[in-house]
Amino acid sequence: MTTIIMLFILPLGVLLYFIDKKTQKTNKANYEDYIAKIRASDFSQKEKLDMIDEMYYQNGYKIVFKTDDTIIVEKKHFNLGVLFIFFGLLTYFGLPLYYLYYRFILKPSQVSVSFKDSLV
Repeated sequence: MTTIIMLFILPLGVLLYFIDKKTQKTNKANYEDYIAKIRASDFSQKEKLDMIDEMYYQNGYKIVFKTDDTIIVEKKHFNLGVLFIFFGLLTYFGLPLYYLYYRFILKPSQVSVSFKDSLV
């Protein structure tokens, strides 16, 4: 049974890991495009930050810090590929170890958006 798990789950985990990394880059580029469009719009600075805040909120980010011209959000990213790698390498111990890794070791990624440089 363990050999079957290693033969199918581990390679699938590696494949999903790289697909997820590519998806993260695409999402980051989409966020940056959206922010660039918002910066170029005619809304007030508060409305711009509220729109950006809403976009990040809808994508699962939490607000860490918010002022009139800066917003910092963070999110822990669940990666199914890493879960499969843990499970494929460590079989039944992989799931609890991944949970401990995700809960206590994995640091959330932070994104900062500031309008300080765009003031004239």
